[in-house]
Amino acid sequence: MATLKTWHSKILRLSVSIIFCFPTSEVFTQPANTIAWETTLHYSALWRHTPKLTIKTGQPVFGQEWGLRLQTQGRQPWHQWQRYPAFGLALAHFHLGEQAHGDAWALLPNLSVPVWRTGRWLLVFRVGTGLGYVTRPYDYFNNPGENAIGSHWNNYTQFRLGSEYRLNDHWRLQAGVSLNHFSNGASALPNFGVNLPSGLLSIAWAPKGIREAGFAPAPENKRQVRRWGAAISGGLAMIEYSVFDGPRYPVWALSGGVLFHLNRVNRLQAGLDYEYNRAVYTFGLRAAQFRSENAARRGATRLAVTLADEFLFGALSVQVLTGVYTGGTINQLVSNSWYGKFTTRYYFRPLPHAPFRLHAGVSLKAHRTTAEYISLNVGAEIGQQE
Repeated sequence: MATLKTWHSKILRLSVSIIFCFPTSEVFTQPANTIAWETTLHYSALWRHTPKLTIKTGQPVFGQEWGLRLQTQGRQPWHQWQRYPAFGLALAHFHLGEQAHGDAWALLPNLSVPVWRTGRWLLVFRVGTGLGYVTRPYDYFNNPGENAIGSHWNNYTQFRLGSEYRLNDHWRLQAGVSLNHFSNGASALPNFGVNLPSGLLSIAWAPKGIREAGFAPAPENKRQVRRWGAAISGGLAMIEYSVFDGPRYPVWALSGGVLFHLNRVNRLQAGLDYEYNRAVYTFGLRAAQFRSENAARRGATRLAVTLADEFLFGALSVQVLTGVYTGGTINQLVSNSWYGKFTTRYYFRPLPHAPFRLHAGVSLKAHRTTAEYISLNVGAEIGQQE
């Protein structure tokens, strides 16, 4: 079990940190006039999102980011279809303070998507997921009073909405809000997570200048010819359950559904999620919550009806999913009747004449504001490839 735990931890850290990097290889080949350097100041407060938290909350928290932005300019049709988004890579730091796990650092690959553009103004939504490090996690002997984070290494996810003003081709100012989340997905308990809602100010400098007037239009319409398709994926997460510093148990997941393409860069998916949680099976039997092994297997089985929206950015996609548990004797020991799942995927090049396209990705599943697990996924989009 120790070998499996070590393997999963290393692969998870690597996957979370590089999932955005595969598609950015194309962007890094762009001319120098697409590059901008950005620095951001956050003013935050630790959110007491559950009464179970024993860390100090409510105090002001300052954070900083230093990053690189790579602006798409129309080299691919999807650049215009998605309003010329920008890829980025940022180093973030938050001083959480005493009685709140010390300092948190993160390496954050991110994607900025314009929502609205007029003249010199731009409303932009940014999403990123990467690798975080907390300097003083929970420890039974040395730090028992701080229970939000149970490991040094964590996932760091950020959602950011800002209004940007272009002073000239070289300088841009942005003000907005963000939600910053550190969590290890229950791979090491406790894992209530650190949530930091913040206001932000940023300034970006493009050494060669970025000129929106020079962005190339798409040579074809984004309307999708093939409307319908299907998708299937499988995933694995390793979690601790109930006992701090205890063994980790696998959570196996399988999902599938029908795809409906709204256009070439946006599609809906309706389907089912299936999970088998080995931790529920094991602890349910030992705690006599189940009368037999068959009852324990049913209790550890979860089934949900799902609806998802997926946004495509070349070979990269971002999917937001909501699931509602369904079934009588299954779906036991869940903290809520519904959940959310945030997934980033990388789609590999289609095989010649193959009716499917393979993908790999990382998912963060949460009930309300508490993450349940982080899983590694592989799967395929099924249907005639264009």
